[in-house]
Formats: sequence, C-alpha cells, structure tokens
Amino acid sequence: MANTYDFYKPQLSSEYPEVDGPVSVVTYIAALDAAYSTFKEKYARYAKRVGTKVDFSLEDVDYAIFHSPYGKQAIKGHARMLFNDFLSAPTASCFAQIPNAEVFLNITHSDSLLDKNVEKTFINAGKSSFAEKVDPAMACSRRLGNTYTASLYGCLASLLSNVEPSTLKGKRFSLFAFGSGCAASFFTARVKGDTTEIKEKLDLVNRLAQMKVVPPQEFLDALHASLVSLLSQTLYINHHLISFVRRIIMHLTTSLRAQLIIFGPVPTILKVSTQNTEGNMYAPLTVHKILFCLSTWIFVSMPHIDFYPSLKICMNLV
Repeated sequence: MANTYDFYKPQLSSEYPEVDGPVSVVTYIAALDAAYSTFKEKYARYAKRVGTKVDFSLEDVDYAIFHSPYGKQAIKGHARMLFNDFLSAPTASCFAQIPNAEVFLNITHSDSLLDKNVEKTFINAGKSSFAEKVDPAMACSRRLGNTYTASLYGCLASLLSNVEPSTLKGKRFSLFAFGSGCAASFFTARVKGDTTEIKEKLDLVNRLAQMKVVPPQEFLDALHASLVSLLSQTLYINHHLISFVRRIIMHLTTSLRAQLIIFGPVPTILKVSTQNTEGNMYAPLTVHKILFCLSTWIFVSMPHIDFYPSLKICMNLV
C-alpha cells in the first residue's frame, strides 16, 4: 500500500474523479513490483520448508490475470513480471535474446519505472508468453472497457469461459489486484475441479457477442437524462428546504411572519426576510444560522442524501 494521488475524488459533490493518467500507469507498475516481489519472498520461504523449487517466476503459472482497466495495461503488467523475473535470474534461457542485458541489470528501480526501453524490450520479449498466458483472460476487458475493481474478476470469468474445462483442470494461475490510491496484492490459485457448470452458467462468450453497440450520442442522451433526474431531486430537496426554512423562522422569531421571496421559475435564489404584524421589516436571519438548521435537518431527515451536494444547494438558496 502507498499514498498516491493518481486517481481520487477530492470533490465529494462530484461523481467524477481526478485522474492523472501517466502517474496512474507508474503507480500500477510500482505496485506490481512491490506485490510480486513480496509474493516471491514468501514463496521462497515456503519452498525451503517443503523442499521444492525456491525461485518463483511467470514460468510457474499456466495463466496470468491482471487488473485490466484497458488492454495495454495488462500487456505492461505482464512485461513487468518478465522484467522482475529477469532481474532475479538474468542468465535463464528464456532471457537469452534480451539485448543489452547489462543496461537493464544496472538501472535503478525508480528509473526503470519511467524507462520506455525497459517497457518495449520486455513487451517484445513476452509476446508469445502473453498470447499463451494472458490473452485467454482478456475477453471482458476488450469488450467492456474499464470496470474498475471488477476488471480482475472479469478476467477470471473470461479465462473460465475461454479455456475448455478439461484443459483448465489442474492449471495454476496468478492474479494481480490493484486499486488507485493505492493498494495491491498478488496471489495464485489452482483449478481443482470441473469448471463446466461455471462456464455454462456464465455463458460469457455469447453474452459479450450479444451486447448492443450504440453511437456516442446515445450515451450523451443517457447522461442528459441522468442530469434531468438530478435536477428533479434538487427541486424536491428545495421544496422541502423552503418549507423547513419557514418553520425555523417561525420558531426563532416572536410574533413574526416568515415571507419567502423566490425569483425565477426554479428556486435557486432565495431571500428570507421577516416582518411583524404591522408590516415592519426586520433584519434577515444570518446565513450561518440558516445553514446550521438546514444541515441538521438534512442529516436527521434525509440521511440517504450526500451532505456536500445538499450544503451546496443551501448555499445557493441563501
């Protein structure tokens, strides 16, 4: 785990995050390095106890699954695993064709995260391995795009759907889970039984093929409908807020009558004033006093509504 600001939501009133693409890619790779090296260390300790091969590598799994916000990220993740294996065993036969191997052995970790030559070299070196070990698990990522946390398990579903149960039985696969912010884990699993029923019930290949592809305008129309729904909710809240402000003013003033003056068809600008029975105007309630009452009411009466958007509405009203 690490504190990073590659993908986060500083504005709780917005449904959209702040994203730094280049930083997110580096964060992903650095997290894979840390999680994979930790796994290899733990595996080595276990292997010594049971007397098996100590050095774990990509060669020890039949398939490799990655958090895949998009296809290229899985390609980079697989290449990074190869790079880590290369650093652990540079003389292994599978790395005999790596050009300028000494350069990669002498590069610092921080520099390797940004070095495009490292990335390209090991992507090229791992093409056949990627096709064999990773590609069978990429169906969901290619068809659905970024599903965030679900992407890793979409890859698992893809593997179970694309590989015949008879072939998959007994096979071992690795999984790399990642979340911006950031946290990551690396673990392995083995298929012990028959996966036929899972494959049939998922019916993933057919379901992905039957997905309806629509033009971008339909997405924009759906987004517009969502905004209209949000406006309706805002108007509903405003209606209750106006009613509540009237009641608060009645409680806070003696022998005073609340008068709400609303400008425009939508109650987004609201002025609150008070007058006595003779019609003499009194000073308006302070904004702080109204906001305190409104925020208390929002928390107590409408806990399902996010506080910050509601407070924003209050600020607009007063």
